[in-house]
Amino acid sequence: MAIVKKWSHYTKENIKCVPNVVGVYELAFINTKEKTKKTLYHGEGLLRNRLLAHFPDGKRPEEIVVGANAFRFEIVKNKKTSLKRQNQHLEDHLDEHGKLPPFNKRSKN
Repeated sequence: MAIVKKWSHYTKENIKCVPNVVGVYELAFINTKEKTKKTLYHGEGLLRNRLLAHFPDGKRPEEIVVGANAFRFEIVKNKKTSLKRQNQHLEDHLDEHGKLPPFNKRSKN
């Protein structure tokens, strides 16, 4: 089941409004003129911290998600649930597109 929350512009200002609680999130490139969306990354963890970590000035260059201009998220109960939901999003993406999003590595359980 996909995240149902509406897409927001991926800016630090918008992320400041995101609660820093456990959840899952999706980063994407949305082309509004062509009305296309490409999912770049599915993640999980403390939402605000994790979303900020993917900006170019983040502390770990290996976490940067180049090209992301939109995000959406879902709050969950606990870490175990967030890992389960992330894995489900990755499986669904793999089933639909035949490959994982470009910035995801195989998820570990």
